[in-house]
Amino acid sequence: MKLNKTDQAASYPVTMMQAPGIAASDDDDRIDLRTLFTTLWRGKWIVMITTLIAIVLGVLVVSQMEPTYRASAKVMFDIQQTNVVNIQEVLVDQQFDASKLEDQIEVLRSTKLIERVIEELALDEDPEFNPSLRVHEPTILERIGLSVAMPPELTDFAMNVGLIAPPPPTPEASELARQERLQVINNVLEGIELTPVGRSRVIEISFVSDHPRTAARVVNTIAEQYIVDQLEAKLEATRAATSWLSARVDELQERVQLAEDKVEAARVELSDETGQTLAVTRQQLEALNGSLASFRAEASRLASLYNRLTSAVEENRDLGAISEFRASNLIQTYREERNELLGQKVVLESSVREGHPALVRLMQQISEVERNISDEARRIVSAAELDLRGAQAQETSLESEVRRLEQKALQQSRNEVQLRQLDREAEASRVLYENFLGRLQETSEQEDLQEADARVLSPAEQPLLPEGQAKTRVLMLATILGGIVGIGIVFLLDRLNNTFRTPNQLEDLSGENVLGVLPALGNRTKRSDIIKHLREKPSSSLAESIRNLRTSILFSNIDKTPKVVMFTSSIPREGKSTSSMLVAMTSRQMGKSAIIVDCDLRLPVLARLLNAADGKPGLISVLEGTSPVNEAIFKDPDTGLHVLMTRSSQRASKINAADALSSKKFQDLIQELSKIYDLVILDTPPTLVVTDARIISKLVDAVVYAVRWDSTPRGAVMEGLKELKSIDAPIAGVVMTMINEDKASRYSYEGYSYYKGQYKDYYGS
Repeated sequence: MKLNKTDQAASYPVTMMQAPGIAASDDDDRIDLRTLFTTLWRGKWIVMITTLIAIVLGVLVVSQMEPTYRASAKVMFDIQQTNVVNIQEVLVDQQFDASKLEDQIEVLRSTKLIERVIEELALDEDPEFNPSLRVHEPTILERIGLSVAMPPELTDFAMNVGLIAPPPPTPEASELARQERLQVINNVLEGIELTPVGRSRVIEISFVSDHPRTAARVVNTIAEQYIVDQLEAKLEATRAATSWLSARVDELQERVQLAEDKVEAARVELSDETGQTLAVTRQQLEALNGSLASFRAEASRLASLYNRLTSAVEENRDLGAISEFRASNLIQTYREERNELLGQKVVLESSVREGHPALVRLMQQISEVERNISDEARRIVSAAELDLRGAQAQETSLESEVRRLEQKALQQSRNEVQLRQLDREAEASRVLYENFLGRLQETSEQEDLQEADARVLSPAEQPLLPEGQAKTRVLMLATILGGIVGIGIVFLLDRLNNTFRTPNQLEDLSGENVLGVLPALGNRTKRSDIIKHLREKPSSSLAESIRNLRTSILFSNIDKTPKVVMFTSSIPREGKSTSSMLVAMTSRQMGKSAIIVDCDLRLPVLARLLNAADGKPGLISVLEGTSPVNEAIFKDPDTGLHVLMTRSSQRASKINAADALSSKKFQDLIQELSKIYDLVILDTPPTLVVTDARIISKLVDAVVYAVRWDSTPRGAVMEGLKELKSIDAPIAGVVMTMINEDKASRYSYEGYSYYKGQYKDYYGS
């Protein structure tokens, strides 16, 4: 069973434990401040050198700078509204937020104000502000151009093809004067600095100049001209308001006159149309309404009387029972005469018989009297009818007159409404006219009472010493830029590094367990010296690292301890041969039998490393069957190490290395050696150079992949491991070789690289 990364951590020392200074794979986006600091500390000399160079350049620049002088004055602004008209009167919003002075700062920087300062101080005649008055000193490039003149033909050709721009046309004198004026204004603006003082209404006006007197004069003139400009602006605003108010007053006066004329004309027209007022008409209407009500009541009474009399006559009722008939003297006389005749009739009927002439004559008289009574009753009914018709006619006449007066009153009311509307308009125009007239008088009086809204708190004094802020600022900027450039170079070099500098980095990128790290004894140390060092100093850091590597290899598979181990690498000179020999020597020192087989049939190195005499049999002799295995094995007298090497004299043989290593004889040889020795180590060629390592990997129990510290490209390592994985090679892990412990300790705060570098001489001493 092959160990995973967690289990493998127990088989090799603290070398491979996850370093807190290195971000884990699932936290790649996290910024590790300690790693950044470590990177900066490694490149501290680069940062210091670039900073020093920048400081030197800054000193050179500062030494060429001319001294400048700064003069300052403080001005307090008491911003007030121009008291001309208010929003209700002229509908103009002139509100100003006194807590903000940005608009006043813009006024102080306005071109109009700067031009007045230039005219007041004649700055356009000062070479400091007018570049046209300065003595031009040609630059180095201009001097070279004057000394090396281009032929006219070549110049024309370059202009035609667009390599050289044609000279611009000469501007007119007015345009030159305008450009010169703008340049002077811009130069003055560049020296001005306006700074609000806290949350107050005070602004500090500063100016930087080459001459102390000029700096003070410019600042004081700016403040004075601003105050003058304020007064002129307010006076101009007051005059403009006066002119506008005068025109407005004249217009309102005409409007008032026109409104009053309309009111008077409306009244005359109303009087001509009606002849009387609305009040008189309403009184007449009220009187007529009273008369109409009386006549209506009378007509109703007469109608009731007429109906009652008519009914009595038509129904032959007793007229004496009706008061109107009873009140008639003639009817009353006829009734008495009839009663007398009826009395005579009663007397006569008792004395004569029926049909008597006297009785007939009496009956005729009674009939005549009754007929007269009926005629008189009809005459009374006719009189009542005439009275009723007269009352009805009067009622109709009164109703018509009431309607006429109502229409007249309604029309008069409408006319009164229009008249009142005209009165209101005339009154509003009159009030507005009087208001504007009063404001015009106030504004006219204010022309002589204007005062500025700003005052100078402290005028500028001529500075005694030049300003040092510019030089200090240049030096600080140069120092900061130098440090930034240095830091950038450090991180750029770190990002451009394509090698492995920490075991954790190698483990994270390769995905394989790091079995161990082997320190280097020096840049120019020979391989024989390394072997000698291991033999003479068994307690050194190198010996301990080799023992750690051997332990990691043996525990890489718990179920089956590897007996045949192959060492390979990506490219040559990565220390795999030396590492494999050191592991074999360590096993020998620990009492375990071990043999190392030099499988590099093209460029064998073990024979040269052990200074073995040539001419004796080796691996190729065994494969060819010309020598037995025991005779071909070389036994080092100094270390007791058993080596089956490839002799240099035999490598020129016509045998194909790939065919030999993939042969059945080589496979049988490895099996035979694994039975004899506790550990068989195969030193193979680099994986990316030849295919030998891929062929041999099928015969081994574990593959150890060597990576040289801060040397082997990452792409080479990844490609070599990819080729081995493509054939399912039993990769046990990788080993980082030839580590410079002093430098490696600066690449990590934690892990073997750090602690090993710090305490490498603890036991070795």
